Amino acid sequence: MKIIQFLSIITISVVLACSGNDEQRDFENAAYRSPSDITRTNIQGEVTSNDPDDWRIAPYFQGLVEIQPLYNPPYPNPVTLGTSLHFEIGVTGIQPINGIDVQVRYSDNTWKNIHSSFNSTLPPGLTTFQIDPRTLGQFNTPESAKGLHRIFFFDFNQRLITYGDILVE
Repeated sequence: MKIIQFLSIITISVVLACSGNDEQRDFENAAYRSPSDITRTNIQGEVTSNDPDDWRIAPYFQGLVEIQPLYNPPYPNPVTLGTSLHFEIGVTGIQPINGIDVQVRYSDNTWKNIHSSFNSTLPPGLTTFQIDPRTLGQFNTPESAKGLHRIFFFDFNQRLITYGDILVE
């Protein structure tokens, strides 16, 4: 009887782990699609229209990291050249996140790092940073920065945390 209980527990654990992996895989597949819309935010960070695909948290990081509703999604969005794009990410779990790597992916499937903090963990609480919208361009020029860009947040182990779209005008 104990063997049957043990095997039942193992089977349930494997099924739940596979389910979690499937959810993470589905999340990542959605993330790697082309950008399509934005969550519009004003200069104070308030959401004026929401894209439900933007800034969702990966299943692996549920309960550990928060963008919205506790914190503001990147703002302002759309962002104009000559201003700064503000990011807020909150670690809500008691365990810190091992670094953060923010990247943008281009239509030719190349990637560019736009912000990193690999030298330190993200402790519980709010972490903020800002970038110049020109850095979203493939060549750091105003011309290459204009348009719609998908931004990806990864941890130190290159696990996808969240993603969303930014429009540079």
